[in-house]
Amino acid sequence: MTNNVKDRQFDAVFYVAYPYYFPHFLPIHEYWISQGKQTLFVLSEKQNPELMETIAKESSLNYQIGSQVLSQVSADVFFFANEDSPLKGIKGKTVFLDHGVGTKYCDYPLACELYDYVLIEGSYRQTMLETELPQHQDKIKCVGFTKLDPVAKGKQAQVSTLMELYGLDVNKKTILYAPTFFPSSIEKMGRDFPADFADCNVIVKPHYLSLERRAYAKQRKLLQHWATFSNCLVTHVGEYNLTKFIGLANLMISDESSAIFECTALDKPVVINRFLKLRWSYYLNPKKLVKRMDQGIDTYRAVGYNPGNYDEMKRNVRAALTDPSEHKAIRAETTSAICGLVDGNVSKRIFELFNDKTNRNES
Repeated sequence: MTNNVKDRQFDAVFYVAYPYYFPHFLPIHEYWISQGKQTLFVLSEKQNPELMETIAKESSLNYQIGSQVLSQVSADVFFFANEDSPLKGIKGKTVFLDHGVGTKYCDYPLACELYDYVLIEGSYRQTMLETELPQHQDKIKCVGFTKLDPVAKGKQAQVSTLMELYGLDVNKKTILYAPTFFPSSIEKMGRDFPADFADCNVIVKPHYLSLERRAYAKQRKLLQHWATFSNCLVTHVGEYNLTKFIGLANLMISDESSAIFECTALDKPVVINRFLKLRWSYYLNPKKLVKRMDQGIDTYRAVGYNPGNYDEMKRNVRAALTDPSEHKAIRAETTSAICGLVDGNVSKRIFELFNDKTNRNES
């Protein structure tokens, strides 16, 4: 932990509201540090600060706990990954980058009102926001998806090393199931899901909130049952980075998660479950679901299989394991549109964007 940061000046400050924001911020931080800059991570005191402090220590970060720190320091740039971050009293430029890409709605109009800059990933968002928010084009910058920089740079651990670490059978194909917390397909999956793929390794990577929030106790009960199968690894809450598990998998099953597009960017098959468990309020008022989801993304669901029930999902998984080249062409097109340029240089582009501006002292 950095001592006594009050009134100190940093080059970049990152506000980590949830542990799963680290994979988006760390590549930016690493590039800033490589350029001789000073960074500070401010960790929310509300969302498992013990876990976030562990991650910060493992990554050798300068950090402080408590959102009040944001108004106590100065920086050229403050990075945030959720629209409703605490911005009062910030001394420096504020930058918003969404913590995911994909099907869930992000309130870009609000972000553009609140932040000095809004970073987006690919041509899909760029075209959409050029149409919807022409008055904010000077704030919106299309740079790519920072989370994929380490993969593109080849900085991930070797597959064989990770397979051994997690006790997976190197002679079996590996299925990754990475659902979101809501709306999720977890509750509608087969109770003995790992047994239905006994000839494969099964990795289940739940969303952080599925593991932490009281509302998802039923999801955790099923996850605990799956963990009893010898071929199944259910990752714990400290495993905050999905991309390394995508690297281990032959294919991924998901639902309404941006994980779909992370997997697509690595040119691996995806099965997108369309059988979801909704809250009663969503059944009674379907417009709530429409509002929650980005309807414009529907065209990109063609990137993989879209089963309407669990049995169909099983058939789709078998088909994808047999022929992973299905949907290959559209995976490449979708990656460009949703994630942008996957070249390992997204963090560099962000640095150059703001380093130039701060050097010119632009407001």
